[in-house]
Amino acid sequence: MYRTAIVVILTASCCFVSEAQEQAPAAAPNQAAGTAPAGSATSASAPQSSSQASGMPPEAMARKYIEIWNTADKAGIDSFPDFIMHNHGGRVRVGPGMLGRVISTWRKSMPDLTFTIDDTVAQGNKVVMRVTLKGTYKERLFPESGDPQSPPRLIHATGLLMFRTGEGKIQEIWQELDESILRVEMGAQWKTRAELAGEAESSKSKQQNETPPSAPPPKP
Repeated sequence: MYRTAIVVILTASCCFVSEAQEQAPAAAPNQAAGTAPAGSATSASAPQSSSQASGMPPEAMARKYIEIWNTADKAGIDSFPDFIMHNHGGRVRVGPGMLGRVISTWRKSMPDLTFTIDDTVAQGNKVVMRVTLKGTYKERLFPESGDPQSPPRLIHATGLLMFRTGEGKIQEIWQELDESILRVEMGAQWKTRAELAGEAESSKSKQQNETPPSAPPPKP
């Protein structure tokens, strides 16, 4: 099976899981540039979380995470606490180093990458955000996506992020991005797992057939 580039990303990426395997894919509280104001529905009866007691509400923490993706601010990345990322059924602990590499990889592919927060729902220590991802595709991101074209393709996809906060920081993130749309917009062709497996087997057989036979041992 193809391994994705460094991203679950956020990932999806998808990318966070791939990054972890290789080692073993908005503004807070102000709105970041390039993002739209988000609506918020917060339960008045929800108990106050430890993150709220620390001074920064859970929604502000979630916006800070989006802001880091939109700005790639190194200081913000380096100071971002570790968290657990859930993506494609995988689970991996993400620290500043991994987060920085994933963001760098995505922004290298789409230098103008922007996440806009369309809706926000906050309840207790959890925040759910509906986001829109936009960017100009200039470098291959996924192995199966196509090569960038001239003029570059404009990428547009949507996703959901759920954050669980505690002890004054983001503890976990669940990410669901429409990566099928991302790949198609990047020039990939939709293929079933059986088709992908068949292509991999065919490529392996071709490589074996093209390998020249080893020279016979010298005669005594």
